[in-house]
Amino acid sequence: LILVASPRLADPSNRSPLERNVESSVGQAMIVNGARGDCGARPANLDLNRTRDTKTGTLSLGKWGVKRSRTCGGWTPAIEVIFTAKRNGRETIEVNGDKINVHVK
Repeated sequence: LILVASPRLADPSNRSPLERNVESSVGQAMIVNGARGDCGARPANLDLNRTRDTKTGTLSLGKWGVKRSRTCGGWTPAIEVIFTAKRNGRETIEVNGDKINVHVK
């Protein structure tokens, strides 16, 4: 069985925020951004199991929803980008071109 998701299936009640400054404790996970594709479309060629390690934690993908985009002029389909804190420290990470200041304590 193969399921193909349509951009129209994006959950409009699940709105991904853009957090410019994140403060968390080791072990805590939070949505910090949303990854979008072209306006009105989900990101293409997305590996849902891919993670990215940073100095203080790990970035992974979550549930489908929507993200407000200035470029698109409103809400567009997106997938949650989740930061999970692993180590104490400070860093600035870049997610989809947005800079996010992280402090894990």
